[in-house]
Amino acid sequence: MSSNDTLTDRREFLVGTAAALTMATIPTTASAMKDHHQHHHHHHGKNKDIVDAAEECIATGKTCLNHCLELLGDGDTSMKACSKNVNEMVPVCEAMATLALSDSKNLNLIAQGCLAVCKDCAAACKEHIDKHQECKDCYEACNGFIKVVEAYLKTA
Repeated sequence: MSSNDTLTDRREFLVGTAAALTMATIPTTASAMKDHHQHHHHHHGKNKDIVDAAEECIATGKTCLNHCLELLGDGDTSMKACSKNVNEMVPVCEAMATLALSDSKNLNLIAQGCLAVCKDCAAACKEHIDKHQECKDCYEACNGFIKVVEAYLKTA
């Protein structure tokens, strides 16, 4: 066995392991995440639109990422850019939701970065919306969030 074969085997093992771990920890549907957050909506205060849109991105993003990892684990590298962008979008939207919930004085600062990350995610998902419902859902959630954040930044 050559060293290239060993590297390929290790890479495939790592991708498969990452996919399995992610599938075990991420809810399998956006609706599962939305159901979890339904009872928290009364806490959103004046930034309710931002929090709701961020939570939609988080939920659909986790579902999309799970789907990407499954495909990557099967050797489909066409989802590489999509998974990378979604993997960046989810934690940024989580931070945005957290700051919006606490009505942080720094919300507008994170909003600008989050806007850029969500635009990148939407662009990456757009390439797959005709083939994968998970990508279409994430694309639509990102675009909805982008509109909410742009409206917020006009008034901030």
